[in-house]
Amino acid sequence: MITNNRDSIFPYVVPASWVNYAGSDALVSWAISSDVFVILVFDGKGTVRNVRPEDLVALQLDEGEAFQVAAHNLAQAWQAGEINLGSATLLDGTEVGCARGSWMAPAAALILGDFHAALSAQFGTTDLVAVAVNQECLFAFPTDEATLASKSLRIALDDEFNGHRKPISRQWLHLTGQWPQQYEGEQLF
Repeated sequence: MITNNRDSIFPYVVPASWVNYAGSDALVSWAISSDVFVILVFDGKGTVRNVRPEDLVALQLDEGEAFQVAAHNLAQAWQAGEINLGSATLLDGTEVGCARGSWMAPAAALILGDFHAALSAQFGTTDLVAVAVNQECLFAFPTDEATLASKSLRIALDDEFNGHRKPISRQWLHLTGQWPQQYEGEQLF
């Protein structure tokens, strides 16, 4: 059962088609790019329901306060081990950041600063790209020549996008430790 309380509000990464279908007036949402949005949902431990503007009125929250509550709840879920944030080495030796393990994983990677900080230290740059390929997986990587030439990275992105029942996007997102944005450079794949 889904309860409409502050403790059950979480951010959820969705494709633009989700927002277009539901209608922006029926959601609380923020655009990250032309194809990727963050919406707020109530977690029902197995199902989610969109947070609607009237829900915020009932909870006496404005959108900014609701987002802060959702981010706090997301951080608690990560600390409790419900989300896997880390890195992986692909078959060709390319290292990438990855977020997996739950529908909350893409949001955690995009919103929680710990993920960006850890990858910045690992890769030696604060300028990273992320791809929220599906509702349970996000990859992040630097834009150096060797990484962008990785065939394994392209295969992993394609497999996760094409092989999941809820793909999000192939669009590159720019991660800098602040609010993610659409990548302005050339998207090579």
